Parts: sequence; C-alpha cells; structure tokens
Amino acid sequence: MNVPTWAHGDPPYGGSALADESADDVDDGRGRIQLSDVSVGYGDDTVLESISLEVERGEFLCVEGPSGAGKTTLLRLLYGTLLPRGGVAVVDGVDLGSLRPRHVSRFRRRLGCVFQSYELLAHLTARQNVLLPLQLAQMAIDEPDERADQALEMVGLSDKADSRPGELSGGQQQRVAIARAIAHEPSILLADEPTGNLDAASTADVMRAFQAYHDEGGTVIMATHDESLRDNYARRVIRISPRQRAA
Repeated sequence: MNVPTWAHGDPPYGGSALADESADDVDDGRGRIQLSDVSVGYGDDTVLESISLEVERGEFLCVEGPSGAGKTTLLRLLYGTLLPRGGVAVVDGVDLGSLRPRHVSRFRRRLGCVFQSYELLAHLTARQNVLLPLQLAQMAIDEPDERADQALEMVGLSDKADSRPGELSGGQQQRVAIARAIAHEPSILLADEPTGNLDAASTADVMRAFQAYHDEGGTVIMATHDESLRDNYARRVIRISPRQRAA
C-alpha cells in the first residue's frame, strides 16, 4: 500500500474539492500544511490566535500542550470542521478560507483522521469497518476490498480481518481505526490522542501502525500528552499553550 503522489486531475475522491481550482493547484500542495497568521475558535471565543505553521509532506509532527490549550481545535481546523476566522490556511492544497460549505465533506475525504475513541461498528468485522467508508463516500477507488485488506496488513491485523470489535483488544480496535483512516491513501493523517486509553504494549502496537504509514511517505499530525510518543516517534514537535498558540 502506498501513499500516492496523485497525478494531475486525479485526487482520491475523483474530483476537485473546490469547483474552480485547477489540477495543478491540487497537486502542488499534497501532503503539506501552511498556516499564516490564522485565528480560529468557537462562537465568540477565539481559541487559537495569529498562529503560523508550515508542515512539509512526509513529516511526523507532534502537537503537545496542556488540556484546553487548543490541540484539538488545531486538528479540527486542519480537518475542515472549523474554518479560519482570519489569516490563510492551506491544507493539502486547499485554501480553507475559500472552501465552500457544500465542499467541506469532499475536502475531508482527502485526509485521514483517528480519534481517541475507536468509533467502530460493533456488528461489522474489521474488514467491513475499514471498507464501509469507502463505499459510503463513493470514492473513485479501484478494488476497495483489496485496499481494505492492504490497510489491515499495514497495521498488522491481516489475521483479524474477520473479527468483530468485541473480539479485539483496545489496541487492536485502534489499529482497525487507523486502517480505516488510511485505506483511501490520504496524504495527511490527523490523530487526536490516539493512545490515550491504551496500555504500554497496545500503545507500541498502535504507534508501529502510524510509523508504517509515515514510512510510506504520509504526513502525520498527532496531538498527544504522552512525552514518550513525542520523544520516540515525532520528527518535529510544536507546543501549544494558552493564548500563545504555536511554537
């Protein structure tokens, strides 16, 4: 399984996230993040203010900071759940400030996202959980069944493809969630405290899965409190603290 450099005009969902963007614009920024003087928040509350950040394709970046500092808010911005109030935010070649509401869901298909909770469907097997988003999103992907199997192989769970979540450990369930997030071969993988509920052994298994994705050329942005993850896996670390936000 590869993290592709997409050919011109061939993004993973089979069309442009913005109706008027050119194929060259899409291809140019794959796997990269550029934030310039960006502010974002909820309601009247600005959580992140005037932040600037550049992430190159293939980086493994850890975002650290105390609870409430804005780590999850940053990931929500990158995922398109929150749009910038000011500044310029370009993620995977898409200017989020110009992203039309009807194109947000299509933009999110460009990315992979892993949460602390696994969010697997209990009645489906591991393979079916990985395959379902590919089917629901109607992505232009050849041989989705093979792609699901490749994703499970990448996270070391080929032998658990027919197991349901209740038959898997917490670490195995999180690895299924990672396989689901990478099955469509996104250039950027976002992770919000993905090992927060896991023991040391399961954490090591999960991080090997992230490392396998990164080794294929993918960009990883991970929010975590765990200093050992930062020290052992991150190639770069930024710290977010209240009111001064990215350093």
